[in-house]
Amino acid sequence: MDVDGKRVLVVGASAGVGRAIALTLAAGGARVAVTARRRDLLEAVAKEAREAGGDAIAAELDVRDSASCEAAVSRVAAELGGLDAMVYTPGMARPRLLAEADASEWTRMLETNLIGASLITRAALHHLQASRGRALYLSSITADDPVPRRGMALYATSKAALNKLIEAWRGEHPEIAFTRLQLGDTGHTEFGLGWSEEELAYVQEWVKEGLLFGRFMKPESVAAQVQNILSSTEDIPHFVLQPRRAVD
Repeated sequence: MDVDGKRVLVVGASAGVGRAIALTLAAGGARVAVTARRRDLLEAVAKEAREAGGDAIAAELDVRDSASCEAAVSRVAAELGGLDAMVYTPGMARPRLLAEADASEWTRMLETNLIGASLITRAALHHLQASRGRALYLSSITADDPVPRRGMALYATSKAALNKLIEAWRGEHPEIAFTRLQLGDTGHTEFGLGWSEEELAYVQEWVKEGLLFGRFMKPESVAAQVQNILSSTEDIPHFVLQPRRAVD
């Protein structure tokens, strides 16, 4: 699991799984650039990594904006001397039935979960080509559900589209190792943050239908697997990580 000296851009590193990935990679010797929209949180993550002996810089970035992606990647690559890997962690979800979802809700979901992934990949592309590097994206096991959990059709559709997008980038640029890491339920993230009581009621339905695992993975468990993938000398197109089910 050697990432020592690797130059890694972690997108969405201000909280949750992205934050855990950035700190884990920095502790493993990687030179990490933490990026997201909230500058104060990014600075705190970079400071924590440095205080623990790691190498980290912070750069503000909005994945929904092409110019922001280009500017942030340009700055990060200049400071790190290039890029060996990129990790894309942003994801948003609001439970909504399809009949209730208007264009603005579809747009918000796809801008973060799908379009942003492609914009930042385009911005980082020539740096990853130069290093024959890696690009890893966090997806979800919900993308493979035959019928999405009630209320999660928009989210599942965006993640299924992300999976296909990653395969398309892989097809167009085989010199870069593209990986999709599909995750099950993970705790201590911002998934579900700000949901209304009506939206949270969907979770109770999922529990009754046995669609949850009975426990959540820790962000650090996910981060360990990301480090393992980035350190591999082999190609890892697809990896699934989900909680081991709780047993009564």
